[in-house]
Amino acid sequence: MLSFDEWNVWFHSQSQDNEINEKTPWGKAPRLLEDIYTFEDALLVGSLIMSLLRHSDRVKIACLAQLVNVIAPIFTEPNGKAWAQTIFYPFMQASNNGRGTALRTEVKSPKYDSKNFNDVPYLDSIVIYNEEKKEIVVFAVNRSDKESIETEIELGGFKANKILEFSTMTGFDIKAVNSANNDSVKPSECKDIEINNNIN
Repeated sequence: MLSFDEWNVWFHSQSQDNEINEKTPWGKAPRLLEDIYTFEDALLVGSLIMSLLRHSDRVKIACLAQLVNVIAPIFTEPNGKAWAQTIFYPFMQASNNGRGTALRTEVKSPKYDSKNFNDVPYLDSIVIYNEEKKEIVVFAVNRSDKESIETEIELGGFKANKILEFSTMTGFDIKAVNSANNDSVKPSECKDIEINNNIN
C-alpha cells in the first residue's frame, strides 16, 4: 500500500525565506513558506484529490502538508483574522463528501495534448458511493481554460431520487485569491442540473 505524506501545491522559493531571515534572523514566528493560493491552485488541488481517490485501492493515507499559514489552506494574521484560501474548498468538500467506495469512472470528453501527454481529457472526474447513506457523490474538474463542458452522468445500476447538493467553483479569474477581507473564491450553489431516470 502507498502513503502520500505532505502533499500540496508548493511554488515557494527558498530565496524568499532567506530574505526574511536576513532581516530578522531571530524574529519571533517569522513568515516563512506562506504561499498565497489562486483559483488555479484550487483546481489543481481538486484534481490531485481526485487522483488520490481514484487510486484508493492502493493509497491508504494521504496527508495534506500543513493546515495553517505554512503552504496551507487556512491563513491567519497575527492578532487578526483567519480565512480560507482557495485550496481549502476542494479539500473541505472531499473530506466531507468523499467517503465511501471509489467507483470505476469512464469519462468521454474532448481531449487536448499537453507538453508531456497526448489525448488528455478536458474533464477529470471521480464517483464515490457512500453505501451507508445511499448517496452517490461526483467530483469533477474542467481542465479547459476557454470552454465550459455540458456533462451527462450515467449511473449504471443506481437510480437517483433527488439531488442533495450541487455546487461549483467557476467564473473566477485564474489568478484570483482570497484574503482576510475577500473570500469570493469559494463554491456556490448551482441549480443547472436535472435528473432523468427514463433513459433506456
